Amino acid sequence: RDKLWIHAAAKQSSTAEISAIEENYREIRGNDVEFPEYYPSSAIIGCVFVEDVLPFFENDEENGSEYLFVCKDARTLPVPIKAKGQHKIWKLDKNTHATVLDQIG
Repeated sequence: RDKLWIHAAAKQSSTAEISAIEENYREIRGNDVEFPEYYPSSAIIGCVFVEDVLPFFENDEENGSEYLFVCKDARTLPVPIKAKGQHKIWKLDKNTHATVLDQIG
Protein backbone atom coordinates (compact mmCIF):
# COMPACT_ATOMS: atom_id res chain seq x y z
CA ARG A 1 0.00 0.00 0.00
CA ASP A 2 1.05 3.61 -0.12
CA LYS A 3 0.33 7.22 0.82
CA LEU A 4 -3.11 8.68 0.25
CA TRP A 5 -3.10 12.47 0.03
CA ILE A 6 -5.94 14.31 1.76
CA HIS A 7 -7.61 17.16 -0.13
CA ALA A 8 -9.89 19.73 1.52
CA ALA A 9 -13.04 20.33 -0.51
CA ALA A 10 -13.67 23.60 -2.33
CA LYS A 11 -16.88 24.31 -0.42
CA GLN A 12 -16.32 26.33 2.73
CA SER A 13 -18.11 24.89 5.76
CA SER A 14 -20.38 27.22 7.72
CA THR A 15 -19.56 28.23 11.28
CA ALA A 16 -22.55 26.16 12.44
CA GLU A 17 -21.31 23.05 10.60
CA ILE A 18 -17.82 23.42 12.06
CA SER A 19 -19.17 23.96 15.58
CA ALA A 20 -21.38 20.87 15.34
CA ILE A 21 -18.54 18.64 14.14
CA GLU A 22 -16.13 19.98 16.76
CA GLU A 23 -18.71 19.39 19.50
CA ASN A 24 -19.32 15.85 18.27
CA TYR A 25 -15.56 15.23 18.32
CA ARG A 26 -15.32 16.59 21.90
CA GLU A 27 -18.02 14.13 22.99
CA ILE A 28 -15.89 11.28 21.64
CA ARG A 29 -12.38 12.51 22.62
CA GLY A 30 -13.02 14.85 25.56
CA ASN A 31 -12.52 18.57 25.99
CA ASP A 32 -8.72 18.59 25.70
CA VAL A 33 -8.84 18.46 21.89
CA GLU A 34 -7.24 21.38 20.05
CA PHE A 35 -8.83 22.41 16.77
CA PRO A 36 -7.23 24.46 13.99
CA GLU A 37 -7.78 28.21 13.88
CA TYR A 38 -9.00 27.92 10.30
CA TYR A 39 -10.00 25.15 7.91
CA PRO A 40 -8.43 25.42 4.45
CA SER A 41 -10.36 24.70 1.28
CA SER A 42 -9.32 23.60 -2.21
CA ALA A 43 -5.97 22.40 -0.91
CA ILE A 44 -3.96 19.29 -0.18
CA ILE A 45 -3.66 19.32 3.60
CA GLY A 46 -1.85 16.09 4.46
CA CYS A 47 -1.60 12.37 3.93
CA VAL A 48 -2.18 9.01 5.55
CA PHE A 49 -0.61 5.63 4.91
CA VAL A 50 -3.18 3.14 3.59
CA GLU A 51 -2.53 -0.11 5.41
CA ASP A 52 -5.43 -2.09 3.96
CA VAL A 53 -8.62 -1.76 1.92
CA LEU A 54 -11.54 -3.93 3.01
CA PRO A 55 -15.00 -4.48 1.53
CA PHE A 56 -17.57 -2.36 3.34
CA PHE A 57 -20.82 -4.33 3.39
CA GLU A 58 -22.98 -2.11 5.58
CA ASN A 59 -25.06 0.32 3.52
CA ASP A 60 -23.95 3.68 4.89
CA GLU A 61 -25.43 6.53 2.86
CA GLU A 62 -23.14 9.09 4.52
CA ASN A 63 -20.03 7.14 3.54
CA GLY A 64 -21.22 6.16 0.08
CA SER A 65 -18.31 3.76 -0.44
CA GLU A 66 -18.05 0.04 -1.03
CA TYR A 67 -14.68 -0.01 0.72
CA LEU A 68 -13.23 0.72 4.13
CA PHE A 69 -9.73 2.21 4.10
CA VAL A 70 -7.57 1.21 7.09
CA CYS A 71 -5.12 4.08 7.53
CA LYS A 72 -2.32 5.03 9.90
CA ASP A 73 0.42 7.64 10.31
CA ALA A 74 -1.65 10.74 9.51
CA ARG A 75 0.58 13.71 8.67
CA THR A 76 -0.44 17.33 8.22
CA LEU A 77 1.37 19.52 5.71
CA PRO A 78 2.98 22.57 7.33
CA VAL A 79 1.50 24.70 4.54
CA PRO A 80 -1.60 23.53 2.60
CA ILE A 81 -0.98 23.32 -1.16
CA LYS A 82 -3.73 24.92 -3.25
CA ALA A 83 -5.01 22.36 -5.72
CA LYS A 84 -8.18 21.82 -7.66
CA GLY A 85 -9.73 18.57 -6.50
CA GLN A 86 -11.44 15.89 -8.48
CA HIS A 87 -14.22 13.51 -7.56
CA LYS A 88 -13.17 10.66 -5.24
CA ILE A 89 -9.57 9.36 -5.70
CA TRP A 90 -7.21 10.64 -8.39
CA LYS A 91 -3.49 10.86 -9.18
CA LEU A 92 -1.61 14.05 -8.34
CA ASP A 93 0.21 15.71 -11.20
CA LYS A 94 4.03 15.47 -11.01
CA ASN A 95 4.63 19.08 -9.92
CA THR A 96 2.07 18.96 -7.10
CA HIS A 97 3.38 15.57 -5.97
CA ALA A 98 6.94 16.90 -5.81
CA THR A 99 5.77 19.94 -3.81
CA VAL A 100 3.92 17.90 -1.19
CA LEU A 101 6.79 15.43 -0.87
CA ASP A 102 9.18 18.33 -0.22
CA GLN A 103 6.99 19.39 2.72
CA ILE A 104 6.82 16.02 4.47
CA GLY A 105 10.41 15.00 3.83
